[in-house]
Amino acid sequence: MTVAMNDEAPPSPPAAELEASPELWSAFALVEWAGLLDGVTFEMWKHIPEEVCRDHELDNGRLIRRQSGSPGHQYLSLQLAMALQTAAKRAVQEGAFPCLKVAQDLDTRLWEVPKSTVRRPDVLVHRCLEESDEDLWATHVVLAVEIVSPTSRATDTGQDNPDAGFESKMTQYARAGIKHYWIVRLKADDSAVESIEEWRLAERLGRYTLVAVWSAGVSRDAVSTEYPFGIEISWSDLAF
Repeated sequence: MTVAMNDEAPPSPPAAELEASPELWSAFALVEWAGLLDGVTFEMWKHIPEEVCRDHELDNGRLIRRQSGSPGHQYLSLQLAMALQTAAKRAVQEGAFPCLKVAQDLDTRLWEVPKSTVRRPDVLVHRCLEESDEDLWATHVVLAVEIVSPTSRATDTGQDNPDAGFESKMTQYARAGIKHYWIVRLKADDSAVESIEEWRLAERLGRYTLVAVWSAGVSRDAVSTEYPFGIEISWSDLAF
């Protein structure tokens, strides 16, 4: 869930100067330059103060703020991560993958060229990294999940606006090659899940295609799929 920051550009230091002097990344500097400094690199991203970094993503070299999720969003994210953890462990035990990890809001590097992009899916399943300090890339991710709120609907559901230069996370995940993507919608009163959509990457087309929808009160299961591994989730698993 993201919104751009600041419309008018104050004088900003050269990107090279910031990269050479990470200590210049102060919280004040980020507020002044966020969304305005074109060309933020992965190296610069590493030196952003953690308390500020957790509230931002990097979209084609530009810092953008992530809005905090609603209570329902937070509860559901945890329940969904727990359900996926159970399924991922079973997939590893059955030999479908050598090792899998489930995380929430984890920095995921999509690409570095032409401009660095780091997104943070609400929930994701990824292959285990070989080194503890290795960066997570889109190529490691086997499933990305976004929980839709009114403020993130366009970003999460692929409603791009080329005229305004807006590209959704859904489009970016597809371009980065993440093969499986779920969109989870909450009820209007934020009390429970309304539906879960399963999207799969059509690599030849470079975009996602909808393959299944599970709706509360209609579908017996909240999720029942064999992709990217066997996942069975009941509505009670996602209750909060």
